[in-house]
This record gives sequence, structure tokens and C-alpha cells, in this order.
Amino acid sequence: MGAGEGYTRREFLRMSGRAGAGLALLSSVPYFLNGSAIAPEACVTRAQYLMGTVVTITAYGESRAHANEAISRAFDEMRRVDEMMSLYKPESDVSRLNRAAGREAIGVDSSVIEIIEHARSFTLATEGTFDISIEPLMELWGFRSQQSPHEMPTDTQIRNALETVGMKHVVVECAAQRAGLLNRHARIDLGGIAVGYSVDRAVEALRRAGVERAFINHSGDAYALGAPPERDGWEIGIPDPSCPSEMIATFRLHDRAASTSGNYEKYVTIDDSRVGHILDPHTGRPGRALLSATLLAPTALEADALSTGLFCKELNALQEAVKRSNCLEVFAVTEDNEQVSIRSTG
Repeated sequence: MGAGEGYTRREFLRMSGRAGAGLALLSSVPYFLNGSAIAPEACVTRAQYLMGTVVTITAYGESRAHANEAISRAFDEMRRVDEMMSLYKPESDVSRLNRAAGREAIGVDSSVIEIIEHARSFTLATEGTFDISIEPLMELWGFRSQQSPHEMPTDTQIRNALETVGMKHVVVECAAQRAGLLNRHARIDLGGIAVGYSVDRAVEALRRAGVERAFINHSGDAYALGAPPERDGWEIGIPDPSCPSEMIATFRLHDRAASTSGNYEKYVTIDDSRVGHILDPHTGRPGRALLSATLLAPTALEADALSTGLFCKELNALQEAVKRSNCLEVFAVTEDNEQVSIRSTG
């Protein structure tokens, strides 16, 4: 939920309709026959700056007023999540929790408790490659600093930071609605899961407002609600990580989420080299096995967290993890530019 050097994973590329490091919405308007739209629904697209990036929502409604009202409610939900979970807002629950590290558990919103518990389950599912407590390593590598170029962390610094990383340091008291960090140097960052959570909340807001066709584009995280008129899905393109202006694959998304993780658009510069922002909690160093990983899942929450967690796995381990899962698909580009598609068998 913030910007680093270069493009962030969730930075909206305004002129191309791209979705950050991941997805491009290739078409969102209805077909036309003899100059008339097939469907009578009104299509509205709006954009707002939220959570450190520009979020776009396209929705079909009974009228423009109906679609606009539904989109406003969706944006309100995303703004509410940001107020609670942003690392960059001093009074957010996450910022307060980090400041209280090693001292006491504090009262937080029930949504924060919910997302921490989800994060814990994703840590187990990825065997530790997804971990919201990785913030000390993000700080060490310079992703929270405006200075450039950055210095290469020493092995000792990485080992020391790794001592403060791990869900064992994160505690929640569900009944009392409190959360805390046991180590005074521990910190959490919900940026790898809260964006997906906010997209899911926005989808629910659209559904409650009576919208059945919509596309939410939160940069590298997206959800396709229904499909445009006379189509079987929203057409999405996956950029080539070596040349992001070119698409290497396209697919149609229908009632499904997608998220792309890649180390090629958010980075810091160290010794004249780009260092990607997706760090492996096991090694304390950037993941290098993949150039990008696009994950399709039933919810944006799952797609967001798992695209990050699975990015740090070697290809064989990635294939095994996806095949053991339920209702997941992954399109990965390896460091050798090999394109691999994997589907779960569950």
C-alpha cells in the first residue's frame, strides 16, 4: 500500500489500461451491431486514487445513476480497508500495532483480526513463503527509504532481521478483538493481502447494489464479476516481464480473481542493479526463480496472497503447491523465460 522506486506492483498505467505488473483489461465495452449496443445496460467506468495507486471500476447498471452509485459504494469499502490497514497512515490499526510491538496487544477492528487469521493460513499453505511479518526485511533492503542508490545488506544484518520475522511473533485475541507483536523489533505489512481483501469487499458492495457485471482493476489485483453483455468473460492480457508493453498470454475471466506478482516493476537500485521487492522469508533475499506469476483464484484475497507467496518457490515446488490446492490456476514465467501453466487437481 505504498510506492517504492520504479513502478509499484499496483501502479495503474493510465494510458494503456494496464493493471500494473500484472494484468491488462483488453476490452470492456459491449459489442455493437448496426450502430446499437446489444444490451440496454449502462456501462460506467470510474477511477480513484486509493491505497497508493489508481483503482478503476467498470460496472454495468440499470442506468448510469445506478452504476455510479454502486461504484461509489465499492470505492467506499476500499477506502475503509485502507484507513485500517495502511502501513503509511499513522493512525491505522496496522501502524498502531507496529508501534506497540513488544509492549502490549491493542484493540483493532474485527477486519484486521480476520485478515491476520487469513494471513496465518496462507503462511501455512505456502510453507512460509507468504508472511505478513516480513516488514523488517523490507525496511532493511531499503523499500521504505527514499534515498537512492541503496546499500546491500550484510549477511549479519539479514540474519538479525530474520530473527524478527515469522507468524510466531504475531498474536491475536479474537474474543477481546486485540492483536499484538511479541518481539519489539517485529513489524507487519498487510500490503500483500489487504489489496485483495479490499477488492473482495468492493465486489460485495457492487453485488449488494444490484450490479451483476463489473471489473475491478486494482493494478496487479483484479476481479471479474460476471461478464460484459454477449461475452463469456472479461478479456485479460498478461504482459511479458521482459517487455511489459507486449502481451504474452490472454484469457477470459468470469466471476474470478487474478493477481500478478513480479520483481520487475517495483525495485530498489543497489550497486547499479535492480533488486526486486518480493522477498523470500526463508532467506531474507529477493525471490529469483520466477520473473512473474499470475494466479487465478475464487477470491481476490487468495489470488493476492498466493501470487506473492508462490512467487518465491522453485518451479517444482510451485507445481506441487498448486496441484495440491483447490480451484487455482497459475501462469508463470521462469527466470529462463519459460512459460508454464499449472492447474490444481483439487
